[in-house]
Amino acid sequence: MIYLINIITMADSKYSPEEILQILNDFFHCQAAFNPEVDPGEDLTFETTIAEWRDICDLKDYMCLAKVYHEFFQLTTPLHELEDCLLLEKTKLSRFCHYIADHASRQTVLPMMSLGQLCMTASIFKTLMAKLKLRGVDIQHIRPSSEFKPLFRKHGDVILEEVSKLAPGSLTKFDYVDNWISKTGGGFFLFFFFSIIIVPIVWHFHWSLLVPLVIAISLLIIGQRFSPAKEVIGGYDTVRDLIMGMQANLKIPAN
Repeated sequence: MIYLINIITMADSKYSPEEILQILNDFFHCQAAFNPEVDPGEDLTFETTIAEWRDICDLKDYMCLAKVYHEFFQLTTPLHELEDCLLLEKTKLSRFCHYIADHASRQTVLPMMSLGQLCMTASIFKTLMAKLKLRGVDIQHIRPSSEFKPLFRKHGDVILEEVSKLAPGSLTKFDYVDNWISKTGGGFFLFFFFSIIIVPIVWHFHWSLLVPLVIAISLLIIGQRFSPAKEVIGGYDTVRDLIMGMQANLKIPAN
């Protein structure tokens, strides 16, 4: 009974400012791995300013950013209050994180009965699947034994958001390197881009300038059929690994 009370207390608690900051870092690390416009840099801290955050993560203007996070955390406070938090670029992230922590309601994960005993692992899986289904993900064939990386490739944005809200810090380890075919395709694309700009300046346009583009597209399509040279998504191989990672971040003993 004590174990049940502890779990319910944890599930009903609100976010801490540290957990909000962790969610921001989860998003940042994912962006840094897949978006060349995002500066890998260092971890975001409470001392990071709003201007530095927006610059590092290549984020939108403060009004769009306020709307995104107002909807993401389903805040019931006036939108302009969050806009005020983000308006002054010298404001530190600590203010933003404390505001979200004070007003956001944390996602609830309650233990469920499995084989005659309370099982949080099964509950986390069921809760996550329900969240993904509401977001339009086809969960019919997702099992704990399902490979996680292909699932993330297809629904990465949704999975990152829902996992981070349920258990901040569960998806923060990312590393991605394209295979040599895709890299070569990218090189041909850059060659085409610069050629189409520079060559017509000193010479006339010719259809042969399109050859690098055709090669680039072909190589990129072929490259997608092969595994990347390196792909780390949270350090998980299966959905079960993800669930166990979420349980560890919720600081709930395994059962």
